[in-house]
Amino acid sequence: MIKNLRFILLLLVITTSLSALSQEFDRIAFYNVENFFDTRYDSTKYFNGFTPEGDHHWTKTRYYKKREHIYKVIAALGGWNGVSVMGFAEIENRGILEDLINNTPLKKLDYGIVHFESPDKRGIDVGMIYQKQRFKVLLAKPVPVKNPDNPKFNTRDILYVKGILQNDTVHIFYNHWPSRYGGMMNTVPLRALAARTLQRETDSILERDSLAKVLILGDFNDNPTDKSIQLLLHQGKHKLQELSPVFDFGNTSGTIKHNTDWAIFDQVIVSRGMSLSKGISLKNNNMHIFDAGFLLIKDEKNLGMKLNRTFVGFNYNGGYSDHLPVYVDVYKQ
Repeated sequence: MIKNLRFILLLLVITTSLSALSQEFDRIAFYNVENFFDTRYDSTKYFNGFTPEGDHHWTKTRYYKKREHIYKVIAALGGWNGVSVMGFAEIENRGILEDLINNTPLKKLDYGIVHFESPDKRGIDVGMIYQKQRFKVLLAKPVPVKNPDNPKFNTRDILYVKGILQNDTVHIFYNHWPSRYGGMMNTVPLRALAARTLQRETDSILERDSLAKVLILGDFNDNPTDKSIQLLLHQGKHKLQELSPVFDFGNTSGTIKHNTDWAIFDQVIVSRGMSLSKGISLKNNNMHIFDAGFLLIKDEKNLGMKLNRTFVGFNYNGGYSDHLPVYVDVYKQ
């Protein structure tokens, strides 16, 4: 009798485990790819440093290596099913993404593109790719970040995409907030401006449906404890939730490194609707930081590891990026 009971319990454990393993989930990711430019000179742009004649001596050989590196990251991060939805910061134009999904093995997964040209003075944009069989775009628009005190102020737009994922509606915002170039304290108000802009958009969605599924990903150029993120989380009409980080390989303690210090500038924030059992929800209440070893190199100066970057200043390093990618998994109960 005891043996039979143990056998039945063992079968239950195996059945439950197999059910969990077979449960379908979608991976939604973000990656600041560090200056993914084509090699063409653009007379309409203020900045043309990434050309063969430019300051970065950006040749086709270097461009193709960069493209292959980004494909490798997406493939490694995506696993068997590939990444369902992935946003990018620091891409130059739509053509970059078209080349990435059509001229690498990503072509097999039939990705679509969402992209809008941004007013950023360096010409870098935010864009998104998505598997057409897994995600259906219903609406997409750029959300400009405007400074009422300075009409000449320009920065990257926030990318908003509304779509259907596993028969549920999801609202995704991809961000690349103003950098700290010019000094951290001097640029705090600019990131607060981006936070308020995004806050208005999320409040508008959650006013209509307080349980709406909202996912916010991006490079915020601030840590979770900094003013801009706290403003976004707590100062709107509807509270949002910052997801705690999980490091996939335990190689780092952040997504970006400056000298000896790691920071978590790349984050995922969600509405409370993403934690509910109805419809799609988070597989766990964490965001993953993809800190695979091939994205890092030994830090001879500051000890430990550092990011294997494409450039260090104007010196070509031939690596991947100065940021690590982040992602979440969502599934239907």
